[in-house]
Amino acid sequence: MVKALKIFRTLVLAILILFAATAVNDANSSDQIHVYEYLPVSNDLRVRVENPLEAYPNQTVNVNITVEALVDLTINHVAIELYTFNDSKFDDITYFEKGKPVPVSSGELLNKVSNFTIDEQASNIVYGKLILEWTKKGSEEGEITEKKPTFVMIYLRNSELESLRSKVPELEAKIAELNENVTKLNSTLTDALNNLTDLENRSEGGLSDTRSVLTILAITTIFFAATTVYLFTRKPKEYW
Repeated sequence: MVKALKIFRTLVLAILILFAATAVNDANSSDQIHVYEYLPVSNDLRVRVENPLEAYPNQTVNVNITVEALVDLTINHVAIELYTFNDSKFDDITYFEKGKPVPVSSGELLNKVSNFTIDEQASNIVYGKLILEWTKKGSEEGEITEKKPTFVMIYLRNSELESLRSKVPELEAKIAELNENVTKLNSTLTDALNNLTDLENRSEGGLSDTRSVLTILAITTIFFAATTVYLFTRKPKEYW
């Protein structure tokens, strides 16, 4: 059962991250404000949480929380526990402390602003667990209602990743330049090979002509030598 709950929590967080990433891509600005509203089934109160949509680890951000009473009630405790993606709690914000109840009339608004510093090791998102405790006026024996909804608060940006992304156009330009240089070198190499082939062809033609001349010269020389020997060895006839 515990394992199933962990798997379910992981799936829920993954879906929340997907929605947060989509919202960030659509907003494309760190000035965007994320708004979360919670209205329990009992309709006793409405809670609105406002904070920056994007931030960096180790950055301090403000969180504005507004509690609107929809009936006469007493606020017993309001806080937000802060977690990173790996379920690590790193901070909490208390707006109304336990042991210090605050009576609120129907239609009355309570607003407070607080801040926190995002954990330096946090990644992906910061999500909050809203802790609400209140007592509805006229409930039996002051019965306390407690709710703990979880919601995505902030999408965390990665300065190192953004720095690498900013270098992509420069790297692409260098790659294009290298490709152009390679193309030029290939063209030069092709021309050099063509010239070498032409020189080889010319050399082979010259050697062929030289061989022909030498062959004719050799044949002529041999014929001349043979004729000379024949003439010298032939005896003339004697006439008496």
